[in-house]
Amino acid sequence: MAEAIIALRGWHPAVSRAEVIAMFPDSSIERTQGRRLLKMIGEADYSVTEFLSGTEAILTGGGIADWHSLSSLMEKIDFVAKPDMKVECWRHGGKIANTSTQKISQNIGGLFNEAGATIDLENPQHRFGVVLDAESGLVAWGWMEGDGPGSQGWSAMRANNRPFFKPISLEPRLARAVVNIAAGTGQNYVVDPMCGTGGLLIESALCNRPTFGIDVDPEMVEGAKKNIEWAGVDVEIQRADATTFQIGEEVSGVVLDPPYGRNSQGTLDHDVLLSRTLKNIRNQVKTGCRFVMIMPTSPELVDLDEEIKTDEFLELFEDSGWVINSRFCIPIHSSLARQLIIATADK
Repeated sequence: MAEAIIALRGWHPAVSRAEVIAMFPDSSIERTQGRRLLKMIGEADYSVTEFLSGTEAILTGGGIADWHSLSSLMEKIDFVAKPDMKVECWRHGGKIANTSTQKISQNIGGLFNEAGATIDLENPQHRFGVVLDAESGLVAWGWMEGDGPGSQGWSAMRANNRPFFKPISLEPRLARAVVNIAAGTGQNYVVDPMCGTGGLLIESALCNRPTFGIDVDPEMVEGAKKNIEWAGVDVEIQRADATTFQIGEEVSGVVLDPPYGRNSQGTLDHDVLLSRTLKNIRNQVKTGCRFVMIMPTSPELVDLDEEIKTDEFLELFEDSGWVINSRFCIPIHSSLARQLIIATADK
């Protein structure tokens, strides 16, 4: 069985881990002593790495070990020559080696060159990655799938850059994680029954998923359409009632970031609105369909590394025919956090 190492980004390792598990359903994902390093065992389509918001890179054909020295690391690497390659080295956290990342890259690159590889630092066809994880004292290495460390260009996609903006809009990297967790590798529709400004729809469509959104508010529908056009993606959006709309399509996943704190549906109580919406969706999707909803919660629950334990919203989901699988908490500011709830359609 093939084995790879997954290097996670630091913004929320627990959510990133859930995203990886959803996107590689046929592989075994194992944690290591490093909070941002995972082992993946099994055959996998590494091309989906480009769509992951929480993954820096997947390292293949390499390994993971305790860091001792640069010479010790070089003894472990299999120097297989590849044309037009580059070595990239980066850190998680502080230093675990007196040697700089630049020196590590240069020395390893030199040995690849001696093995017959050609080096291209500007436009490499192949990249070999080395990750130094200070918290665990581990080093991981291998051929890179994915962008590596860096911003991924999320700033250009920020909600306040769109033509239609509301303060409630999700940041793109969280929206991307939500749709990936909900839909996984499914090829059917991603549905957002309260699409708001369209952030979840955009991230779903950017991953080449068929995507469908509705909202009862005509301002939101028109604004979301403007944002969809700005993003240059193909999404179907309609004005409809989330408690009664008919999907009419096979569904891979459902995402929902409801407009908390305000009445979004006439005279309906917020809890009643959510309950009817969840029941309406459940009646139309197959058993096992995944549903991810984001709700406000206390910042005291924030944990970037683990699932959270709480009974919040449990009755709402169970009464609507959904089973909660896991929950994560994302910090917003000192008095507010978001709870990411992952559920599946019950039998």
